[in-house]
This record gives sequence, structure tokens and C-alpha cells, in this order.
Amino acid sequence: MVIGENEMHPPASIRLSLLTLILVLTTRADTLRLRDGSTVTGNFLGATADDIRFSANGEVQHYARVNVAGIDFGPAPIDAPAIGSEPDWVVRGPDYANAPFLRGANGYISLEREVATAARGGGIYGFGGATVYRVQGARSPVRVRQADRIVFVVRLDSGWDPHQFQLFRLDSRMGFRQTPPAMGGGSPPALLVTINKVGDAVFEITPSRPLAPGEYAVSPLNSNDSYCFGVDY
Repeated sequence: MVIGENEMHPPASIRLSLLTLILVLTTRADTLRLRDGSTVTGNFLGATADDIRFSANGEVQHYARVNVAGIDFGPAPIDAPAIGSEPDWVVRGPDYANAPFLRGANGYISLEREVATAARGGGIYGFGGATVYRVQGARSPVRVRQADRIVFVVRLDSGWDPHQFQLFRLDSRMGFRQTPPAMGGGSPPALLVTINKVGDAVFEITPSRPLAPGEYAVSPLNSNDSYCFGVDY
């Protein structure tokens, strides 16, 4: 097959997109510290109660949390803020640091803060099953509509990383909400989110897909602090 000049040289827009993707993938470097003293350099992808996903050498690796001593987060590849495109109160961020807030039309809305407790779910008479995390109350008092633009804003102190915040779907039960148990005794993965920088140490966290009606919580990695809300039709 004869390859023409246009096929040998992709358009400039495609080359630019590929270059941007390469830069994004190479500007972030996290370090996973294992309890045996070894370290792995790569990118933190997410975690559940039992498992940590980490990208290293072009492959996604899974590590049991009991074998992980900690994660050192490198500079995050986050879009630079568009100067002048956001109101001053958005650029300044919430008054309280290291906690997510809902972005309202004219200010920030506090989420319901609960401390989750671990339990066993999905077994018979309390035996077996996977670990689930529960918060009190079957329904959060903080409500948004499915048609609303759901955006969380967090202002971080030095040493924090916005990728530490994860979004979870909760099942509503009688008197409590809990993360659904996953098949195989694991824990459900976090929902995908998009992170953008809007100010100095201020970040927006947006669900990558529309949220269905139900109960949800935003929780920092390695913490039982749960910032809860509900979505209505």
C-alpha cells in the first residue's frame, strides 16, 4: 500500500492534541510507599477500602491497602485558572479549608458532614460479605436536583491534593446509608470526577457523568470523613 504525504504527517491539530496528552501524563509523579520499604513512582488512579490502583511503567497495578504505608502526591496536572472568568468569591474559595462545598449561584453550600463506620455487608446474618461504610440517617438534608449543575469546590492547605477527594454512591437503608458491597468481597470504586483549578489552591470537582437520583458522599482518601448530599428528580 502506498502511503501518501497526508497519511505520513497527521494534521497539526492532531499532533498538538497528542503532545498535550503526553505532557499531561508526564507532569504528575506520585510515590507509593509500601510497608516493606520499597517505593513505586507513577500516578495514583483511585482507591477503595481494600485496594489502591496505581499506574506505573504504563500499566495499572493493584496494591492491597494493608501493604501500603502511604502516598506522596506530586504536582497535579490540573488546568490553570482562566483569569477573570470566575467571580471573586469563587477564586478565593471557601472560608474553611480541606473540605468540599457545593457551589451555589451566589455562594457556597455546606454539605452534611458525617463520620463513616466500617461494617460487613452482603453476607448472611452478619457473616461474610464485603466491607461497607455507613453513615447515620437514610437521607441527607442537603438536596440538589438532577438537572442542577453539581460542582464541589475545595480550598486546600499545603500538602493536600484535590485527587484525594473521591465521590461515592450510597444505598439508602432504614436509618442509615452505606456504600454498596462489591462482588468478590471488595469495595465499590469511586465515581469518576473532573478536577479544575479556579484559584490559588482552590479547585472545582465535578462528576464526570450526570448523577442519578439517590444519596452520595465525597470523602478524602484515607479518611472516614464523609460529606453527604442527595440528588432528587
